[in-house]
Amino acid sequence: MRLSNETLKSVLDKPPSAVAAIDVRGLGITHVDDISDYAPVRRLDLSGNKIGQSEDLSGLRQLTALAHVNLSNNELQDMDVVERLGNLGVLNMSNNKISHISKHIVNCKQLKAIILGHNSIKHVKHIDTLDKLNTLVISHNRVESIPSMPKLKELTKISAAHNEIQTIPDLSIYPLLKEVRLNDNKIKVVPENIRSCTSLKVVDLGNNHMDEWTSIAPLGSLVYLDNLNLKGNPICLEAGYRERVVKMIPSLRVLDGERFDERFLKRREKRKLKESNEAGGVGNVKSKSDIGRKSDRSKSPDTS
Repeated sequence: MRLSNETLKSVLDKPPSAVAAIDVRGLGITHVDDISDYAPVRRLDLSGNKIGQSEDLSGLRQLTALAHVNLSNNELQDMDVVERLGNLGVLNMSNNKISHISKHIVNCKQLKAIILGHNSIKHVKHIDTLDKLNTLVISHNRVESIPSMPKLKELTKISAAHNEIQTIPDLSIYPLLKEVRLNDNKIKVVPENIRSCTSLKVVDLGNNHMDEWTSIAPLGSLVYLDNLNLKGNPICLEAGYRERVVKMIPSLRVLDGERFDERFLKRREKRKLKESNEAGGVGNVKSKSDIGRKSDRSKSPDTS
């Protein structure tokens, strides 16, 4: 299917002037031709189609107002479509066949979130000048390292799980960073500079190669860390592992996916007690009803 002004009018069943967002997910679209009648649109969802090249998206060049584009779950091999989408705030191109980050991404000065998971990207390039970026998702790729990007002062989330990363980069250059997901890599040690990441609240380092207490010791300086995952590392097999980690990081509420803070446990206990009482109440009602029926039968005259 080729998307055009005509096919859009048929699919959306409304005039272009009444369209605020275009949602054409999973329609078997292979090309986007001229859709300039929809130039003011700011949101476009083309996920789950069969688009293979940026050239097949030539019609997007007229949609310069686009701020949110979802091209996930297609067959795209490149990202060059972003060249003329300078107003993009969110770009989702996950689950494609992309092997590199396009140099044209530098034109997207307003970009706040870029989602490139489940591709074949090996090098993280061309995003180090996007100073409004707050979310970077590059999980499930072939990334070997994350470069230093000191201009990204707004960055709050990095997700680079399921890659081939051996060394945690210097995260202290991102003052607002709250969440880091580096699980399922080849990391052996947490670097000392992470002690300066005072905004970190969520750290996932599960399924890596950390096997000594010294390899995770710097995490003890993260005073706001409340969710930590180390599950799948050799260190987890050490005697007294859980107790020692909780003592090292008093702010923790969740360790290895299990929440244990006292406030949560009390709420859970109250909920269980309430459910138990409600279940018991239903049982009691039935029991009294049965007694009533038996009593009525005992008062009935014998007609045998």
